[in-house]
Amino acid sequence: MSINFYIESLSLISFLLFLMINFIEIDHNSKINRIIYLLSLLFVGFTNLLYYKYSFINNVSILALITALLLVVIFFMQFLISLFSYEFIRLRLLFIPFFMILIFFRFLNTHDEGSSNQLSRLFQNNYLLIHIFSSLFSYSMLTISAVSSLCVFIKSKFLKKIQYSKIFSNLFPSIYESEVISIRFLYLTSFFLLVSLVSGFMYHFTTYQNIDFFLDEKVILSLICLLLIIFFLIYRAFRGFSVFVTLKIILLSYLFINLAYFGIRLTT
Repeated sequence: MSINFYIESLSLISFLLFLMINFIEIDHNSKINRIIYLLSLLFVGFTNLLYYKYSFINNVSILALITALLLVVIFFMQFLISLFSYEFIRLRLLFIPFFMILIFFRFLNTHDEGSSNQLSRLFQNNYLLIHIFSSLFSYSMLTISAVSSLCVFIKSKFLKKIQYSKIFSNLFPSIYESEVISIRFLYLTSFFLLVSLVSGFMYHFTTYQNIDFFLDEKVILSLICLLLIIFFLIYRAFRGFSVFVTLKIILLSYLFINLAYFGIRLTT
């Protein structure tokens, strides 16, 4: 059996283990369960890092490489935030569908061949390096914001129906905490997205000495996403938005950034 089989198997086992651990009860008093959850995040993060290193050496497609790197960034970011925020840990189940989509997407693109020159070029330019990581961080931050906003929406629906479920109430963070997480990570999203666009512009200009082809579909969609988030944050500060409108705007931004980073690449 090839090393690819073992790495794929290890990655799958680590994710399935992480998936099961997400369903154990974690509260303020369950320190052991919290440690187990944090260790599972580290384990799945390191297996994805191993997968990324293997992908880089074996010339897979750039799309598979970037997806693998995105998973590494997200899992380690989840670990760091979970170290300091119990409320963030309570959002863990809402992240599962997102992780499953990314894992499946990575697997679909694993067997596409890439160019060693293309892969090594990713890390030869400082502007491009900043662009890649700021893009990954902005995507991760917006994902967290979307998940926490979804939690606010679900909990508010239960309150409007005057339905109280102790299990549901204890499983997810409060509406206030979820909203705070959502807005804070929106600010971080706008910052990293701005850094991504500026560094992308600088890379394009220094490489090609012009900006003729800078405004492609990816850049336009990223700009729309950034402007939409900035408009939302400014308008919310003065007038406010309902929970449902907030969720729709964040999901719309999430759609734009997904089309920019994955959708356009799949059609080219």
